[in-house]
Amino acid sequence: MAGVYIIIAFAFIYGAQVIGWDEDVRNIMFIIVQVTAAAGALGFGWLQDQLGAKRTYQMTLALWVLAIIAIWATPAVTQWVNGHFDVVWQAQYVFLVVGCLAGLSLGSSQSASRALVGLFSPLAKSAEFFGFWGLANKLAGVFGIVMLGVLQTLIGLQASILLCVALFVIAMLICARVNERRGREAALAWESPMESQQL
Repeated sequence: MAGVYIIIAFAFIYGAQVIGWDEDVRNIMFIIVQVTAAAGALGFGWLQDQLGAKRTYQMTLALWVLAIIAIWATPAVTQWVNGHFDVVWQAQYVFLVVGCLAGLSLGSSQSASRALVGLFSPLAKSAEFFGFWGLANKLAGVFGIVMLGVLQTLIGLQASILLCVALFVIAMLICARVNERRGREAALAWESPMESQQL
């Protein structure tokens, strides 16, 4: 989740420094991200019922990779479109379209990751599991923001945003080794003795 925290923390700084957006576009972006995040959470919630929590979470990570590449490429894409189609688009308006993808990624990944943690949590221990999950998220966020700050100093903000791609790819590789069925069975097995003791 370090990549998510980086995007949340630096999105508007990136918009100002790299894209050069004005205040109206910034406000529109805020609304777009909120609406598309809600749509992403709802849409991927339905998808999770069809495909399972792990596969859905992996899809949200892949969506994030696409979103980050689109964020990084916005200035170049704008320049290419203007040169090849004889139009005069501003990067800030192309960035609004990219914001839809980022919003979908944000809502869907947060929803899917919570569902996965809930699936692996024994009912009596769910507060502990979510507490540790929340702490891990915060620590990952601190790590990610510090790393991006260092990279920004060395290579600039636009190039350093690609750190998020690396973080999401690492998350995908780790998630690939997770056995969803075994994790759920372990949670249920832990609950069974507890229920017997209560009886």
